[in-house]
Amino acid sequence: MLGFAETLGATLGSFLVPSLVGLLIISAAARYVRPIILAAFTIGLYFWFFSDTIGDASLIGVSEGFTGGVFHVALWVAFAAGLIFMFASDSSLFAEGSSEGIGFAIPVLVALAVGVHGFGEGAAIGGTAATTPSANILDAFGGFSAAVSFLLHKGLEPMMVGAAYWIYAKDHARTSRARLADILVLVLVFSIPGILGSAVAYYLVQVYPSADFTYIFAIGLGTSIYAAMRLVRPLFQGSLSSAESVKIGVTILLGFTCLYLAALLHS
Repeated sequence: MLGFAETLGATLGSFLVPSLVGLLIISAAARYVRPIILAAFTIGLYFWFFSDTIGDASLIGVSEGFTGGVFHVALWVAFAAGLIFMFASDSSLFAEGSSEGIGFAIPVLVALAVGVHGFGEGAAIGGTAATTPSANILDAFGGFSAAVSFLLHKGLEPMMVGAAYWIYAKDHARTSRARLADILVLVLVFSIPGILGSAVAYYLVQVYPSADFTYIFAIGLGTSIYAAMRLVRPLFQGSLSSAESVKIGVTILLGFTCLYLAALLHS
């Protein structure tokens, strides 16, 4: 069993630091590439993110067919609740010309939409730390390659948030200090669910060892669809040449491959 302070420190480091780095990287890239390219790259990230998260959510119980009973229904309801909550939080998504009106709220909502699934990941960290016989934190979580894989995921996933920031709220901050403050807010919104998940699970599994966080991943899967809709929108505003369309496709593939390669480290 690992100590709570050590577990919390590892959680803070594995969420806050890589997410900050990821947002800074995508912000630096935004100075040189068009928003539509940022959107395409992060849509690629999202495709892998979705496949990963729906796996953590046990495919919403589809393998059970119609025999899953009340728990299967609850899993679907969790997914539906996450999806409806995010769309209810931003009724301007499908309203033309309305995105400027809520500005910084859009990347904040995207950070929440993508970050909710982190509660389940944090819970896995806290639950493992509380029950592992290992005294070595790296060994407890699968070794060095697994740790690197997780850090890469936590650096790449918030790039979706950064892209939303530069697409919808690039004029929100007028100075470098204000922009850094915006980025720190987004880092916190993205990371807090994972930190809370770790703290809750660390103590919960000690009194309820069979605690199931699959439902959290189902909620996170539902909320994440809002992020996808926000990121895909710029791809369909205006016309593109055949060459530009191919470039968009290649960029989507690049984003997908980045998270795919990070996942391979965990295999």
